[in-house]
Amino acid sequence: MNFWKNRPLVMTVVLAIVLVSLLITTANTDSQSGPVSILGSALKPVQSFFYNITEDIGMFFAGRATSAELKEQNAVLQKQVADYEEKLKTYDELLRENERLRELLNYTADSEYEVATARIIGTMPGKWYQEFTINAGSHAGIESGMIVYSADGLVGKVVYAAGGYARVLSLMDDASGIAVAVERTRDNAVLRAEEDSGQLRLYYLREDADIVPGDKIITSGIGGVYPKGIEVGVVSEVGTTASSERVVYVQSTVDFDHLEEVSVLLHVYEEVDG
Repeated sequence: MNFWKNRPLVMTVVLAIVLVSLLITTANTDSQSGPVSILGSALKPVQSFFYNITEDIGMFFAGRATSAELKEQNAVLQKQVADYEEKLKTYDELLRENERLRELLNYTADSEYEVATARIIGTMPGKWYQEFTINAGSHAGIESGMIVYSADGLVGKVVYAAGGYARVLSLMDDASGIAVAVERTRDNAVLRAEEDSGQLRLYYLREDADIVPGDKIITSGIGGVYPKGIEVGVVSEVGTTASSERVVYVQSTVDFDHLEEVSVLLHVYEEVDG
């Protein structure tokens, strides 16, 4: 047969059978002496080789198990971090709100009338700057005609009040007309938003009035609707029209884009006919 003629193959098979037999014998007779013990000693490196391979495989799977546990622990820690970050955001928001309310209180500390603080909870569609709703109303003593302001200046006035809410018409609405004065020169004028552009503009200002960009505009108290001295805005532009009419624009000191809380002065100033 071709198998028996292939001597290297035959010797390899026989040697393999002998080695396997000796491995089995050595495993069962470690305490014997003589040739078997000698062969066992000679084959111990082979046994150690296979043992080490087996041990490495076992450690590999143990490592896999440990890795799975680490992944689970990591997921738990990541969730805890996310929870703490969310709590930190809430804490920061409360700090910012507290700071805004403190500024409002400081702004009204010298007022002779009581003040109600409220949060903006809604706006009129398409009239974000012009009209909005606050979460305090007649239950808090708020009535139509009361003025509304923030720590930055005049916001507007209440036009309707119910039990738990009120509507505020801001100075950015073209229906609002506010008696104001240039703080530096004491020149009087009326501040109103232009119907087309929505920009605040001074009307009825003396033609020769000394006014420049940067001048501060405050309420004059004339007419009795708004108390005197509340900051309204700053002159942003002074120019003339094609017909040589003087035009003065004012930038409100209130950031209506980010307005969240307001104060309502719990007093209705009686309008005085001029």
